[in-house]
Amino acid sequence: MSKKITRSKEPLAKSTEQKAKSIKLCVLFSGFCALCFVFIFAWSGFSYAQDGLKEKIPDLCYRCHKGLKESMSKPHVHFPFGQGKCTSCHSPHAGDLKGLTKESINDLCMVCHEGVRQELKRDFVHQAIKKGVCTDCHYAHSGDHEKLLVQARKDLCWTCHSSLKEQLNRSFVHIPFKDGECSSCHNSHASTNENLILASQNTLCKKCHSPRCKAQGVSIVFATEKLDCTSCHGGHASAADGLLGPYGHSDFLEKRCGECHNPFSPGLKVTTKISGRELCMSCHKMEPAKLKVDDVHIRDSGNGCAMCHSFHASKRKSLTVRETQICFTCHESTGKRTVFMEKALKSIRCVPVRERRCFECHIPPHSLQQYYFRDDEILACARCHKAQHEIAHPLGPDVKDPRNGQPITCKTCHSMHSAMAEFMLQFDRKRQLCIQCHKK
Repeated sequence: MSKKITRSKEPLAKSTEQKAKSIKLCVLFSGFCALCFVFIFAWSGFSYAQDGLKEKIPDLCYRCHKGLKESMSKPHVHFPFGQGKCTSCHSPHAGDLKGLTKESINDLCMVCHEGVRQELKRDFVHQAIKKGVCTDCHYAHSGDHEKLLVQARKDLCWTCHSSLKEQLNRSFVHIPFKDGECSSCHNSHASTNENLILASQNTLCKKCHSPRCKAQGVSIVFATEKLDCTSCHGGHASAADGLLGPYGHSDFLEKRCGECHNPFSPGLKVTTKISGRELCMSCHKMEPAKLKVDDVHIRDSGNGCAMCHSFHASKRKSLTVRETQICFTCHESTGKRTVFMEKALKSIRCVPVRERRCFECHIPPHSLQQYYFRDDEILACARCHKAQHEIAHPLGPDVKDPRNGQPITCKTCHSMHSAMAEFMLQFDRKRQLCIQCHKK
């Protein structure tokens, strides 16, 4: 009797698996071959393009741009330029931009300088970058100074900040400022801190200066170590020892602390002889017309004067504090609208608005004018814009806005915080602005 032969399914499964693996290998090999072909074709095309030139780049470029080749010998050379990668930044044939750059200067630089791109997302950006281009401060190819700066660092800063230069003549000058080492305290591009300083005032100052504050020979470090150093000391120069000021309360600068304070004792709270604004009013007699004592800015404050003025020192003759420390705490919507306006207009010509110097125009609680203007709405602007005031659109109480019957002032057409068009106008002056009133 014949036996039934049963074949095992295992060899068949293995055979199928081997075929599948072979197919995968063939597909991978085919893909690899295709990739190699593409690479070889591309390389041959590149070689052909290079071979078709009369000379290799950058030698071909130097046939006309001889001065650039000579600049290679300068101490600091931009690495793409040093490697002869002219076409990394420039189009060899034609372009829409000066210098045949492939992109606008700032965008072109950010292709490589990603770190700077990230810095520019911070809250405070250098006006030189907002208004200008990288090549205002840096050479694109080579230079005599580090970072390819167009001038020595200290001289470059004076180009815009010349008003600070007179402080070098004061009796006491901060050594980094005197030596032109601006970058020891400031970031030249952007910062999370005002005035582009590298860290908060307290943190920055303590890197070099340990607190040694004294009053009447008694250490008061326990009371001052958490304060902003610049509430008493200037960052650049002063006429007083210890860089007190540069502007300050006369009793403070002359170290007559006892005029306002009770005697100091180690470790005990620092107190004043009189509390509240009565302490200020004991010396600064104010006429009722110049100070609204029931004003919202000072009514609910422990000492209304301290809301806007520093007790000890300031960078300003009026001893006012930095507006961003106080104004935008309550007027947050105004701050946001101003930021939005800056982004829309890209360039703000009004310096007080651009630098957030609110007290240049508003003086609460020392004004009876609307919005606490220093003068009426017209003269408040004319203080700075004298030439424009002489050729302005008819203004004043006899010229009415047909939309609301109110007198036409500068604010009728301009907005300091919500402008949508150039010259900080509320509408485009070519047509949209005028037809708001002149519909016929």
